[in-house]
Amino acid sequence: MNMGRLIALTAVAGVASQAAAGVILTYGFTDLVGAYDHPTAQFSAVAGDMTAGDVTRLAAPNGTARYLDGFVNRSAFANVTVNLNVFAKVGNIAQGVGTFSIVDDDGDILSGDISGTWIGGSLGVYFNGDLSNVVITSVSPDSTFDGPDGGSFSDALPGIPPYEGVFIQLFIRTGGFFTSSFSGRSVQVAGEIVPGAGSVALLAVAGFAGVRRRRN
Repeated sequence: MNMGRLIALTAVAGVASQAAAGVILTYGFTDLVGAYDHPTAQFSAVAGDMTAGDVTRLAAPNGTARYLDGFVNRSAFANVTVNLNVFAKVGNIAQGVGTFSIVDDDGDILSGDISGTWIGGSLGVYFNGDLSNVVITSVSPDSTFDGPDGGSFSDALPGIPPYEGVFIQLFIRTGGFFTSSFSGRSVQVAGEIVPGAGSVALLAVAGFAGVRRRRN
């Protein structure tokens, strides 16, 4: 099965419960370079020579920041990192918490916290989790999130940060479920971001007020 298709299907299933809130931003990357350090129970995935993907703003005005193969060698700043620990392992199930960050072409950072569950399956090892404290930290003066290979969007997302969302990760099975250290594994990741609970409430109030104004 195509790994991109597999992760996309898994992501769709994972975000079903969040759909009502309205997805405002998505991201997906293939062929991150994954490693696990068994003594510290730390998993990491970083952008490598074959990594490619995009970050797409779905909320108007929409846009896509593109990351093509080899972007880490062409951009001074662009990068993708995921760091997760592995704990409470029972059989082929474990828990994990950590962080992710996606850096654009001029140093702006999309980042957040991750918490969820590792699952060892016949096709690979998966991580299904929630995102929290998601923010875009702008360090450049242009107020846009820029792809190293073109495309950009305004980093002023609707609602009030921090945002929430879901995170899906997959890597090829390594012959065991975190029983020993490994490195150089291809990792696929995807995420969808929605406004936080407070933002959803405010948007709902604003929408209700708009309906009342139209009726009057």
